[in-house]
Amino acid sequence: MSKIDDLLAEEGAAAEAYETPNELPEHVKASRPNLARPTVVSVRLSAEEHGRLQHAAEEAHLPISTIIRLWALDRLHTEEQGSGGDVNDRLARLEQAVFQQSA
Repeated sequence: MSKIDDLLAEEGAAAEAYETPNELPEHVKASRPNLARPTVVSVRLSAEEHGRLQHAAEEAHLPISTIIRLWALDRLHTEEQGSGGDVNDRLARLEQAVFQQSA
């Protein structure tokens, strides 16, 4: 291994071993909201697709990963229910889910 590989491995191990102190300064807010979702999925998008998703996320006041997760889970739920309805019905359900999350 090179020196940089050794350094990266050492820093990675230190980061994984770090435990948040019991008491934090008053101005610091610790948040780890995704501990219940440990799996990360990587998706390749064109710049145009990414831009469209980013725009939709900004319009909903949500991070792009959140809007992608909401849409994917909504579609999965629809497929599992077997009654997707038309595009307008699905869009209405999606908007309701997005705005409930951002409220």
